[in-house]
Amino acid sequence: MFHNKKILIISVASILIIFSSTVAQTVEVYFSKDVNIELCDSLGIDILPDGWNVRLDSLLAEFIDNAEYSVDMCVYNFDVGALEFLAEPIENAVERGIKFRCALDSPAFSDDSVISFLSSLDIPFIRDDFGGGSRLMHCKFFIIDGRDSDTTNDISIISSCNLTANELNHYANNTVVIYSHSLASILTEQFNIYWGCDGDLPDSTNSNFSTTFPDVDTHIISYEDIYFEIYFSPLPPEYQNSVLRAFSQATEQLYFSIYRFTNGEAIDDTMKKLFLNGTDLRGVFDIAGGIANVYADMKRESADTTNWWEIEPPVFIDSLDGGSLHHKYMIANPNCPELSPFVLTGSMNWSDAGFHSNNECVLIIHSYEVAQKFLAEFATRYFEAGGTLSNIIQLPSNKPQLRIYPNPTREYIHIQPARPIAIYDIRGNKLGDFTSPVYMGDFPAGFYLIDDGENIYRILLIH
Repeated sequence: MFHNKKILIISVASILIIFSSTVAQTVEVYFSKDVNIELCDSLGIDILPDGWNVRLDSLLAEFIDNAEYSVDMCVYNFDVGALEFLAEPIENAVERGIKFRCALDSPAFSDDSVISFLSSLDIPFIRDDFGGGSRLMHCKFFIIDGRDSDTTNDISIISSCNLTANELNHYANNTVVIYSHSLASILTEQFNIYWGCDGDLPDSTNSNFSTTFPDVDTHIISYEDIYFEIYFSPLPPEYQNSVLRAFSQATEQLYFSIYRFTNGEAIDDTMKKLFLNGTDLRGVFDIAGGIANVYADMKRESADTTNWWEIEPPVFIDSLDGGSLHHKYMIANPNCPELSPFVLTGSMNWSDAGFHSNNECVLIIHSYEVAQKFLAEFATRYFEAGGTLSNIIQLPSNKPQLRIYPNPTREYIHIQPARPIAIYDIRGNKLGDFTSPVYMGDFPAGFYLIDDGENIYRILLIH
């Protein structure tokens, strides 16, 4: 039945979504260092980030100025230097009646000036030792208006950046701003686990930063035509496998920019298999944080020769004036829109502590457009570090015009441009002919095949 058509089979961790060039702006992408426009032009990267040379504190100041009900801040390192941009917006917001909550790391990483400032405004805060916990609270996420009854104004901000003067001024970081009630709800649920309740004041008897904190209800969401996965460390085995599975989906290109990357967490083994199978693997390490273990193994310079790669991959190391390359992102298949490109980012370094000890946030964004924005930054850093970009080319004219979304779905799927489709179950039994929008809420949960007359696509229905 299907032998003359191309079957696009995508796993749960890389569900197929095909985008046109005019996707609604659900995700904004910002970088703290330059993006080289001429380089992007020469590579054919036609979708640039929403901003670069943008400091996280200035972004936060804008969103706090426009907050209508609440601001939750979860950040590892917060010093007085960040108050240059944040003090006045926070003070004004408190005067307007905006409810603040702050979850911070230990006293060593939240200085007395910040604590005095929060206390002077009666802003409640906790540290990771609250309630007897002793984790390393390494998250960097912020939720605007996630605690009111209005579902249209929720904003999530997830970053690799800490709120310190040195990092804000000198480090290379990324920040994503996401307009989604569903994602804000998940982040708020996780914040409440640290906070111990959903109220304005924390509850030390229920606060949990440990390896046994309760799991949030949802990890996979679709919003408009973008598909998200979100996970929180310490990672249980099933979610560690989800993160590793994301790396394994980078079958054509895998580009990464990382501060700390140590071996032993299977990411390096996954990359090695992909590289030996022909994946175009390229990476930029920070010169201070990233040279341990994996960089040396990849360059065949480590003392333990059993960890050396059989073929030396094209990996380069970065050295930034006065700062560090502090990213923790990976881009999968950015030149292959038909393979549902995605970006993995967040606060988690690829290390034992990142997976098993620290409190971290890992976000995977399945979107061609978002992958292009990260590719612009990656290409700039990679070129600066001495990499050769002759093979990183874009073919915008090859971008498919068909979109099937959301995927996964709970009820409806939409097909653009609209055309008749047939739906089959995973065994190939035809369930009927349909036109967009298609209601699938009465079908059992599971995978289905969509036949548009030319290709067959695999989608996931969840209940």
